[in-house]
Amino acid sequence: MRIGIFGGTFNPPHNGHIHLAKEALRKAALDKMIFIPCAIPPHKPNLEIPSGEHRLNMVRLAIGEDERFSVSDIEIEAGGKSYTAKTLETLEEIYPDDRLCFIVGADSLCEMETWFCPGEIFKRAEIVVAMRGGMKERFLDAAIDLLRQKYNADITKISMTEMEISSSEIRDRIRKGESIADMVNKEVIDYIEKTQIYEG
Repeated sequence: MRIGIFGGTFNPPHNGHIHLAKEALRKAALDKMIFIPCAIPPHKPNLEIPSGEHRLNMVRLAIGEDERFSVSDIEIEAGGKSYTAKTLETLEEIYPDDRLCFIVGADSLCEMETWFCPGEIFKRAEIVVAMRGGMKERFLDAAIDLLRQKYNADITKISMTEMEISSSEIRDRIRKGESIADMVNKEVIDYIEKTQIYEG
């Protein structure tokens, strides 16, 4: 199988995340998608985020009944800073006969050389990069060529329609008492209101 790996803080998970996952499934011919909320994002170690349990619960609610989607707690259970290279090593042991396909946006692909052990990431997974409106395609193509030459990276580029949604905007709206109904599904909204994890 071709298994999509979609990591992130998911703080909170929103319609843009689900849209990207569905587009990647279709355009990169994936069989399933595993959402993996991180424990502590290594590039934002001081970011205040809800507990792993809350974010896992919200992702479960966000993905709903779609059988192609699942959520894994492997980074939450590992604790500490979450490194993609280590996560892929663990997943490779769980799915030895399947192809791991790591989902990133174009901006993240251009930063991947600064990540922990980037060579291990490119060795263990095909990279599925979503081309969105914010970057000129020739810059992305140049980055892809560089990574292919330097790491023998297997990179699949997909185009996707932009959804202007960010988790930080959602949190800001919640604090202002504004509606997020067009950004997050009802089940996640109900969970946020019940737990009040973004209050204060």
